[in-house]
Amino acid sequence: MKTIVKKLNVWTLFIWAMTLCIAVSCSKDSGTDPPVENGGENGGENGGENGGEENNNLEDINSSVSSLTYNSDELLNVQDTGGAAAERTLNSDNTANTGPTLGQLFECRTMDYSLESNYDDVAILRPTNGVVYPGALVIGNAGMLDGAPDPLALDRAPVTLRLDLPGIGTQGNIVVDNPTNSSVQSGIDDALEWWNANAYQDGYVNASNSSYQASESYSSKQFSMDVGLNLEWATGSLASQFDYESTTIKHYAGVVFKQVFYTVTMDTPSSPGSVFDPSVTQAQVDAAIGSDAPPAYVSSVSYGRIIMVRMETTNTDTSIELDAVLEYAGGVSGVGTVNSTYDEILKTSSVTVVTIGGNAEAASEAINLADIDSGFGSLNSVITGENAVYSRDNPGVPIAYTIRYLKDNSLAKMGYTTDYRVESCQTFKYDHASVDVDNNSIFDVRYRFVYKTAGTNNTVIGGYYTVNNGQRSVKSPPDGAHDVEVEFQFQDAFIWRQLGSPRSYGYLSSQKCFEVTNNLLLQITLAPISCN
Repeated sequence: MKTIVKKLNVWTLFIWAMTLCIAVSCSKDSGTDPPVENGGENGGENGGENGGEENNNLEDINSSVSSLTYNSDELLNVQDTGGAAAERTLNSDNTANTGPTLGQLFECRTMDYSLESNYDDVAILRPTNGVVYPGALVIGNAGMLDGAPDPLALDRAPVTLRLDLPGIGTQGNIVVDNPTNSSVQSGIDDALEWWNANAYQDGYVNASNSSYQASESYSSKQFSMDVGLNLEWATGSLASQFDYESTTIKHYAGVVFKQVFYTVTMDTPSSPGSVFDPSVTQAQVDAAIGSDAPPAYVSSVSYGRIIMVRMETTNTDTSIELDAVLEYAGGVSGVGTVNSTYDEILKTSSVTVVTIGGNAEAASEAINLADIDSGFGSLNSVITGENAVYSRDNPGVPIAYTIRYLKDNSLAKMGYTTDYRVESCQTFKYDHASVDVDNNSIFDVRYRFVYKTAGTNNTVIGGYYTVNNGQRSVKSPPDGAHDVEVEFQFQDAFIWRQLGSPRSYGYLSSQKCFEVTNNLLLQITLAPISCN
């Protein structure tokens, strides 16, 4: 009996062991791996930073992009400026003099310039129709030169963006699974709202990062290139306000203030193909790009506001730099705090302010500086205040962006050229030569100028200059006098009598010398003589 029990225990243990093994085996066969998160840095070895799935096309796509042969400088018209942002060349310089007319001389100087500029930070002066946003893919060809690049429409891998507000920490890392204009903007809005509700409440305040550029303006395109904008991209009221040409009568100057509240930057792709969804094939990429249409991406977008101030004046004093007048009005350091000449120009000038961004859409406002506090910083009310600081109610708008090529992450630089003319005319009063009277007689003599004043036909009879006997006098008509006559008299006892006929000259272009003598019979003579 004991033997039977022992045998049964052995068989029981054997059956239980087999049952357990079968159960474990079935459990392993029916189980599944946990899902891989979409986006972030969760991709496999072939997915790059942005991939959530293994991309079997990655190497082929990388090869296609890397094999593109293009010269980005040629595609984007980059100019040889010797490394500077702009280069100005004087092509001709001519001066023409006319007159005298009514006692005035006119001198006009005409200088023809060519201006070459390169931009890598592109201002947004018109709607980009959802094409330009942080992380967007675009075509990096000549289409970018008009400020509206063409989109590269292929499915995307997740993208990581960084918003640079102070105190935002890791909440500023924005991962967008399916990057589109709407999804990216939604992610940015969420990050901003977190900052408003948390970091802002903790005392962080993000005043704008302001910069400015000023230029005297001779054409709208020249001005826009000098201040780093391209007004050819502008539309609506902005375009109309800055569509002008300087003349010899009206002069213009402008200053542009860029106030950046924050910037959103895309993480640099680990490889060209890592920006595409794993479902995108090499054939699809090859069909969308080429050496004449290389792929690129929006590396960063700055948000804030742009303030453009245009001044129109009829002041023709060429010794005054109008851009310095606007810097003075804007309170720019280093231009002095009191300048009566600048104040007078500002009071007699027309000033237009155009604002893009802030808590309202683009607005245009004409300002009469004679009606507000003039002087240093008189434009501060326009360029400072609550609209110059980021807040929930003042989020700013996209004002500038940069683009990099997908092939090598190099910065896309765009070149522009223009020709313009600077005309400056000045009016001078005619500067007359002198009349030299040498009195070698025993009589006293006197003379005077009869003339018309500059720019008019009003006749003036000047006062007499007396030349006693044995004396000499050298005098000239007033500057700007025209139709000049010289009248002479001599004193006969106590009576002044006319001495010869009036001498008419119109303009005294050379010195006129006279000698007064008398003979033994006391006959007086006025005779022209050589001045040598």
